[in-house]
Amino acid sequence: MNSRRDGITGYIAGGLGNQLFILGAAWEQAERLRCPLYLDASHFRVEGTRGFEIDALATPARILDPSESWRSLRINSERVLPLPNRLGRVYLERDADRFTETIDQVRSGTTLVGYFQSRKYFPTIAPRLIDAMLEMPETAQESRILDRLRAEPAITLHLRRGDYLAVPTERQFIASVDYAKRALALTRSLGLDLPVRVFSDSVDLVRDELAGVEAPIQFMEDDGSLSIWNTLKAMAAGTAMIMSNSSFSWWAATLMAHRAQTRPVVIGPRPWTSSGTAKADLLEAEWITLDAR
Repeated sequence: MNSRRDGITGYIAGGLGNQLFILGAAWEQAERLRCPLYLDASHFRVEGTRGFEIDALATPARILDPSESWRSLRINSERVLPLPNRLGRVYLERDADRFTETIDQVRSGTTLVGYFQSRKYFPTIAPRLIDAMLEMPETAQESRILDRLRAEPAITLHLRRGDYLAVPTERQFIASVDYAKRALALTRSLGLDLPVRVFSDSVDLVRDELAGVEAPIQFMEDDGSLSIWNTLKAMAAGTAMIMSNSSFSWWAATLMAHRAQTRPVVIGPRPWTSSGTAKADLLEAEWITLDAR
C-alpha cells in the first residue's frame, strides 16, 4: 500500500462547499508535484460533524483508511481539532481571508490543513473539478426537475440561515433580507425582470422575511427530491444569482457561470463575515458585490 508520504493529503472538514475547496487545493498541489492525492476524512468520524460528501466525486484522490488517517478530537461544541498520528509535513493555512502563494512551495508528504476558499488555490484543475460535479448522477426524477428549471429563466436567491444562527451573537453574520431586496432591485434595473427561486436551509424563516417583496417567488422546499449535489445544479440552473455568504453559494454561482452561454449576473455579499473581511480572493472580479447588512 502506498504511504501518504509520497503524495499530498487534504484534511477534509466542514460542509460540502468547504470540502470542495480543500479538495481543489490538494488536487492542485498533487498535480503540480505529479504525485498521489490523498484525502483524510477523520474529521467526520467525530460525533456531531457534517457528512463526508466528496467521496463519490470522480477525482484521482484516494481516501485514507482510518489506520492511515490523523486523529480528530472535539474540543468544544463548534471545533474539532486535527491531531497528527505520526511525524510528517503540515501546511497550515495562516490567513483564511486571502490566497497565500507559499502553498506552491509544499513538497510531497505534506498534509494541507485549512479551508483554502479561493479559486486561486486550484486554477489548473478547476475545470475538471467542476465537470466532475456536473457529472454527478441524477435519478430520473432529479433529471426531470433540473430540465424544467433550466427551461424556465429565473433568478436564484440563496439565503443561508440555519447553523449561522447557532453561533454566539457576537459572531453571527448573515446576508440580510435588506441585502436580498437591494440585490433584487439591482437585477431589475439590469433588465432581468424574472421570477425568483429561493433556496434556503430555513425556508419558513425566509418566507416570512420576503413577505413584502413584489415579485413572483418560488420557495424551493427541501423535500428530499434532490440530493445535495443536484441541489447545487438546481441553484446553478438560474439566469442570475444572488449569493449568500456561504461557500455552497459560491459553488452554485461558479457552476452557473460554467454552464451559461453568456456571463450571468452574480451578486455577492460584503463583508463576508462578522470580522469585516471582504473575501477579495474568493469573490470573482466580474461579480457584483453589495453591502450584506
